[in-house]
Amino acid sequence: MHELAVTEYVFNLVKKQAEANNVKKVDKIHLLIGDQCDYVPEIIEEYLQVMSENTPLEGVKVDATVKDSTVECKDCGATFTRHEFKDRCPKCASLNLRLNRCTDFIVQSIEAE
Repeated sequence: MHELAVTEYVFNLVKKQAEANNVKKVDKIHLLIGDQCDYVPEIIEEYLQVMSENTPLEGVKVDATVKDSTVECKDCGATFTRHEFKDRCPKCASLNLRLNRCTDFIVQSIEAE
C-alpha cells in the first residue's frame, strides 16, 4: 500500500511536465528503484492506470529497473552486490563488510508523443 504515495508523486511530476511541454500522450515512464525501497513496479503501474483516466497519462506503461544495494569489504576494498556473497567477502573472505543500501527512487525518463 505504500506505493500509493510514491505513485501520486510520479503522477503529479509527469503530468506537470507533460502540461509544460504540451504533450498529448505519455506512453511510458522509466523508473530506477533501489532494491531497499520495496516498491512493486506492477502496483505503481496499476495505481497510475486509475489516476490517469482522462489525462495525457491514460494507459501509460511503467518500465522499472531495480538497482541492487552494494556491499563493500572494509579490509580489501572489494565492492559487490549484496547478492554476490553469503556472509563473507568473495575476494578475501573477510567479515568486515559495510552494506550500502540502495534506496533510490528516480524518474529517469518519459516517453511521450
